[in-house]
Amino acid sequence: MRASFTLLVLLLCCTGCWDMKEINSLAIVTMAGVDKDPDTGEFTAYYQVINPTGLSTRIGSTSRAAVYTFNFKDYSIGKFSEKTGMSMPRRFFTPHLQTYIISERYARSGILDILNFVELSPERRSNVILLVTDSPMYKVMNSFTSLERVPGRFIRDMTSQYKPNFSMSNFPIRFKDFAKQMNRHTPIVVPIVHYNGENPSSKTSRLEQIDATRDGMSYGRAAVFIQDRMVGAVSEQMKNIFFIINSKYRQTTETFKVNGSLVDVQAANIHVKRKWVTPGSRMVIEVHTDLHLLNNQQKNKMTLPNIHDIEAAFDLSFGQRLTAFERLSKDKGWDLLGIQDNGGNTMTWHETEVTFQIHSRLTTIGNSSTPYTLE
Repeated sequence: MRASFTLLVLLLCCTGCWDMKEINSLAIVTMAGVDKDPDTGEFTAYYQVINPTGLSTRIGSTSRAAVYTFNFKDYSIGKFSEKTGMSMPRRFFTPHLQTYIISERYARSGILDILNFVELSPERRSNVILLVTDSPMYKVMNSFTSLERVPGRFIRDMTSQYKPNFSMSNFPIRFKDFAKQMNRHTPIVVPIVHYNGENPSSKTSRLEQIDATRDGMSYGRAAVFIQDRMVGAVSEQMKNIFFIINSKYRQTTETFKVNGSLVDVQAANIHVKRKWVTPGSRMVIEVHTDLHLLNNQQKNKMTLPNIHDIEAAFDLSFGQRLTAFERLSKDKGWDLLGIQDNGGNTMTWHETEVTFQIHSRLTTIGNSSTPYTLE
């Protein structure tokens, strides 16, 4: 019995060694960036490959690159895997790829080709996310990031910060989400990654800089897609409204004035309900939400009338934002309110009269109802 147990342990140890050798033979890709020249049709693909020795966290260890970026050019996406063997000493491995970043000019020319390529790949992950960048691709793909040394994880973790606010606990920007929504009338809105710097931060010395915003990446505007083609962009504020009004996002922050003083609230548990008053021509959109007081610069004591003032001011301010969003939708010819996919006429949706009704309730006011004052 003891001999059998010893043999089993030895076999397990051998298997572990074999697995480690296998891992060391792989070029594990965590993030990819793709650009396409609209004039020639030539693709430029960037792949960030993990450098295992660069991920050491031992005290006193020198800074090493956590990833290396390789780039290739070709007229067919399917040939990149073969081309990697010409400059990568390890086997190209994409099952751990987390993020694809598409250049803005490629997005505006249509991305059906890469959508089919990713979705048909037998090695693809079902949760690979799609992002657009308005910065030069070489800057985005050749820059180190703070806090998270692997840029692919940095981007993914930034995206994860929004997940709790979505009704399905998922940021609906995965390739499979894009494929499902592509043939609907409601546009698809995808975050834009922006690089905040003149030159790429391609050296590990960037990790020693205290200013994490400079020469770093952040989210800002969002790309608007109709089918597979980017047709424009909206602000961060309008992006949030889009997700809220289409029942995908449950939380936002609003700033407004009450009695001449600034007030900030967080609108949580947002619920949107649509109903047709006149089928095809007049729609009412109701928004119900709970308010949490974040900042109150009023000098007045928090009383029931003051609470009602805050609720009324929020309803007015948020209603104005929704009206501006509706105006943008119709001016651009983008059905951002999803009128057609909710029973509207595909020919006359832009003529639909939309009325917004906001119903808020202040439920959290903080620990003190009386503000501090100077005597």
